[in-house]
Amino acid sequence: MVKKSWLIIGAIGCLIGLGGIGAFTGFQLRGSQGRSVAQEIEVTPTIAAEVYRTPTCGCCGAWIDHATANGFTFVDQIQPDITAIKEQFGITPELASCHTTVVAGYVFEGHIPAADIRRFLAQPPAGVVGLTVPGMPIGSPGMEVGDRQQAYEVLAIHGDGSTSIFQEYPGD
Repeated sequence: MVKKSWLIIGAIGCLIGLGGIGAFTGFQLRGSQGRSVAQEIEVTPTIAAEVYRTPTCGCCGAWIDHATANGFTFVDQIQPDITAIKEQFGITPELASCHTTVVAGYVFEGHIPAADIRRFLAQPPAGVVGLTVPGMPIGSPGMEVGDRQQAYEVLAIHGDGSTSIFQEYPGD
């Protein structure tokens, strides 16, 4: 009989932990300000993006996997030449990388960590048209090579074409 009691108590604990007891009792766990616990779980919104890349770029696909795992959805524009899209958004050769992503009218060039894009979109800096990680630094998302980490910067691209540091990542 003791084993059955512990089994029942454990099952009830699991139901409470999962919020499932409400399904059996009509009881709903309440958090702060009278909202249900389920309402207080923070949900990361999906970010719809369009990415332009060439068909032979493997690291672009790896970056898309990184961003997808962090809540992005993509229209994948695979094209033999993406120079025109870079020019359209003011990506000069000095700022360029292998793929260009557009979200809500902003441009994101190269292997930018998804968290930096999210932070940018949450509060776009005045006069900034997007972000870039020029080149393809080792250790940036999509450019992982073991545990190696090359120092790199995520640059904010200003409307006048100038840049400033948005985020820095140290190397090994």
